[in-house]
Amino acid sequence: MNRRFRNRLTVAAVAGLLVLLPLSGCASAPVPLQAATAESLQTAMLDITEAAAAGDFVEAQSLLTTMQDDLRTAAAAGQVSAERSASIQNAINLVSADLTVEIESAAAAAAAAQEAAQEAADAADLADENAQDDTAKEDAKDAAKKAAEEAADARDAQKECRKDKERDKAGECD
Repeated sequence: MNRRFRNRLTVAAVAGLLVLLPLSGCASAPVPLQAATAESLQTAMLDITEAAAAGDFVEAQSLLTTMQDDLRTAAAAGQVSAERSASIQNAINLVSADLTVEIESAAAAAAAAQEAAQEAADAADLADENAQDDTAKEDAKDAAKKAAEEAADARDAQKECRKDKERDKAGECD
């Protein structure tokens, strides 16, 4: 995880925790965020932060989606005021954007690593083919040399045979 992401996630988490803390006020005024809901959302934010810190951005994103669903449910049940819900949702959006960037970066890095591995495998195959080609070339050169030596030996043998007139007349030298 890069430093910029850690800093943004930490700021977003702290901001989210501060936003989640219930406000103390008059007993007759409605609480913008019920204590049990605040505690549940704070626990979710801690789980998200821990998953992201461990580099498990997909899990962190999944937990964030669950937290967002819980926030919507709490808002619909009147456990969170509309203003407080919007504030928490803004913090969720920031963290979600950072997690998306990290997930995309990790996917791009994995794709680049896979491409590099494929290129290395291709290079190894090419080197192996070249080695085989070199061996075949050497074998062909050796065979050509041997054939040339055998042809020279055959010419020498024919010359020797032709020196013997009787063998030459008998057709043994052709």
